[in-house]
Amino acid sequence: MTDAAASAEGAAMGAQAPARRRAKRKDRGGIPLFRWLTRNVFWDTFILLCIVANAAILGYDAHYGEQSQFHDQIELWNMYFLWIFTAELVLEFFAQGPRRYFSSGWNWFDIIVIGLSYIAVNPAISALRTLRVVRVFRLVSAVPQMRRVVEALFSALPGILASFAILAVVFYIAAVMGTTLFHDDPGFSDLGVAMLSLFALSQFDGWGDTIQRLQGQNPYAWIYVIGFTIIAAFAVLNLFIGVIVEAVQAAPQEEIKEEIEEVQEDVEDIAIAQEDAAVVQARILEEVRALRAEVAALRGGAAPPA
Repeated sequence: MTDAAASAEGAAMGAQAPARRRAKRKDRGGIPLFRWLTRNVFWDTFILLCIVANAAILGYDAHYGEQSQFHDQIELWNMYFLWIFTAELVLEFFAQGPRRYFSSGWNWFDIIVIGLSYIAVNPAISALRTLRVVRVFRLVSAVPQMRRVVEALFSALPGILASFAILAVVFYIAAVMGTTLFHDDPGFSDLGVAMLSLFALSQFDGWGDTIQRLQGQNPYAWIYVIGFTIIAAFAVLNLFIGVIVEAVQAAPQEEIKEEIEEVQEDVEDIAIAQEDAAVVQARILEEVRALRAEVAALRGGAAPPA
C-alpha cells in the first residue's frame, strides 16, 4: 500500500467518526431555525404577555358577562390567543424535535391545556366554556420559577404521601379515643364527627370552646386536646413543610444538571466542527501531496532537451 493510499484511508476513517457523532446529535434536537426563534427572551416575553392578557380578558368577561359591550371583541381575542398558543406548540415541536418534545412532561401539559381550550370553544355546551380559564395554567409552564416549584412539589409527592399517612394514623387514633371518652359530646358522637372536630382543632378553629365543653365532662380533657394539638398541628403538619422545602432546595440542582447537559451538547457541536475542519484539511494536504507526486513523476519522465 502506497503512502497516498494509506493517507486516504486514514482520512476516510477520520471522516467516519464525526459523521457518527453528527448522526447521534441529530436525534437530540430539531430544526436550528426554529430553535433560534423560540430560544430568546423576546419570544418568551411575548408568550408570557399573551398568557397574562388572555387571563385578564377572561376575568373581565366572567365579571361582566355577556351583557358587556366588549363581549364580542373578547370572544374574538380569545380565538386569536388560542391560535397564538397553538402556533407556539407547533414551533416548539419543530424546535425540539419529536423525540425531545414528547419526552417533556411540560410539553404534554401544554398540549392538554390547549386541547381543553379547543373543547371549550364549542358553543353547544355552555358549561364547557369554563374550561377556557384552564389556559391560565400555562403561566406555570411559561415562568421557570413557577415551573421549578411545581416540579419540586411532584418530586416531594412520596414524602407528602408518607406524612399524610402518619397524620391519618394520628387522626384515627385520636378519633377513636375521643369517641370513647366523650361519646355524649355532640362533637364526638361518632367516628366521622370526631374526625371533623379533630380537623377543626388542628386548625385551631373553636379550640377554646371545645376544650371548655369537654372539661365539663372530664376534668382531664385538656390533656387529650393539648396532646393531640401538639402532635397533629405542630409536629406532623410541619413534616409537610419540611418535605416541600427540601424538594424546593433540590430543584436548582436539577436545573444546573440540565444546563450542564446543554453546555455539553454545545461543546460536542464545537468538537464536531473542529473534526470536520481537520478532515477537510487532511484531504487538502493529501491532494497537495498527490499533485506533487504527479509533478515529480512528469519531470522525471520528460525527455532531456537537445
